[in-house]
Amino acid sequence: MGSLLLQRQNYRAAGKSGQRTLLHVPTTSMFELDKAADSVLDFLEANGAVSELEVRKHFDGVFSPGEVCDSLIDFLALGIVSGKRKDYEIAPREIKHSPISTLVLTLTTGCNMGCSYCYREDLATPRDAVVMEEKTARLAIDLLMKESTGHERVNLVFFGGEPLTRFPSIRLLVAYAEEEAGKSGKQVDFSLTTNASLLNDEMIEFFQQHSFGISVSMDGDEVIHNRYRITIGGKGTYKLVSNNVKRLLAVCTARPVGARVTLGSGNTDVARIYRHLHDELGFAEVGFAPVTASKDSPLGLNDEEMRTTLDAMKALGREYTLAAKRDFRHGFSNMNQMMQDLYSGTRKTLPCGAGVGLLAVSTEGQLALCHRFTGTSFPSFGDVNTGVAQEELSNFLTEAQRMHPVCQGCSARSICAGGCYHEAYVRQGNAQSPTFTHCDFIREWLDFGIECYGEIMRSNPGFFKPKNKVQEIQETKNETLETH
Repeated sequence: MGSLLLQRQNYRAAGKSGQRTLLHVPTTSMFELDKAADSVLDFLEANGAVSELEVRKHFDGVFSPGEVCDSLIDFLALGIVSGKRKDYEIAPREIKHSPISTLVLTLTTGCNMGCSYCYREDLATPRDAVVMEEKTARLAIDLLMKESTGHERVNLVFFGGEPLTRFPSIRLLVAYAEEEAGKSGKQVDFSLTTNASLLNDEMIEFFQQHSFGISVSMDGDEVIHNRYRITIGGKGTYKLVSNNVKRLLAVCTARPVGARVTLGSGNTDVARIYRHLHDELGFAEVGFAPVTASKDSPLGLNDEEMRTTLDAMKALGREYTLAAKRDFRHGFSNMNQMMQDLYSGTRKTLPCGAGVGLLAVSTEGQLALCHRFTGTSFPSFGDVNTGVAQEELSNFLTEAQRMHPVCQGCSARSICAGGCYHEAYVRQGNAQSPTFTHCDFIREWLDFGIECYGEIMRSNPGFFKPKNKVQEIQETKNETLETH
């Protein structure tokens, strides 16, 4: 046996010594290391390259030759060690046609709130809004039914601006979508992202009747929420929104209702926000995301705030882990998503489903890569009249799979795949450029997740299996869309 070189780009291992869990990056398979394998990996990590003689001398009398050899054979098979440096390369797979399962309708560019951090370039007041005509929306639904080949279930998402300013349109379009789905032999699910300020009993009852998946944009308790989520006139909206949310949660039980929190500059108290939204108001899940902002924007989190946020998310993640060991489902959705990705072996060559199963429709009927790109100067990929521009979309998705050289050597690549297209577009002007500002955050968050996953699997291996059909639908089909 010649020298063996450790291939750090092909794995991530986390956990206490002797109880480490390993993520095999090329396949996103998870392995629990026994004591021998853990010690061998420790030795490799300390040296980078080792010879047969060095291995024998180090482990003589510690483990049997068979245990050491078995560990090395496994690592060789996984590509974690090899005789020479092997860079990770992936040949882009041409995606000639990807059936759509989720379509986002931008019903309006108008919003009745004036949140300072909103990313939408075309946002307007309700009075000055551009709205989607009913004909355009119907053509979009027709397109969804036509382009969802192979999918028995499709998802229609109502988005804005604030979509509840167009509630009469939502009623009409739900009826039309259900009718057309029936003709096509499909089932249709409905989702909505709202600021909840316009909710009334009629809307809430309608959403319950049609099993809407609802995500409410809310930033915390009264002090925090009123600092960021204000009316166009500058007034806080907490009392109005929280009262509406209480009524919503009391009635809408068909699917869990979640809260989506935007973390901007000065807003990093994750635990306080979670306690209020989950424990006090009663949201089923609470998810957090940093504000989308350009490099020089004062709205984004600075390095110190990112550090504070990550530490706070890890503290909440530890609560999630303790709860999971007791078979209790914690409401921290960021953690739940990561655990599901690790459990299901999610392996990404593209950062998300944008363009692959999901498209968004602008108010004028143009097909955007996702809801974040409607109303921007970024090229569209067809429209509801002419259909999906398959060649242009295929070219984009094929090119997006070409990993940046830095990403090829990153051991978080199968989970990240370069990061959000829109983040890159805002920060760097190129949707296919990796979002390098978040790399350290993602790698540390992934390491934390691997460690927690190992702890949960050792204590309660059945935790990640869906307990019932409602939960299964929620966890596998829920599309998390956000408004800022």
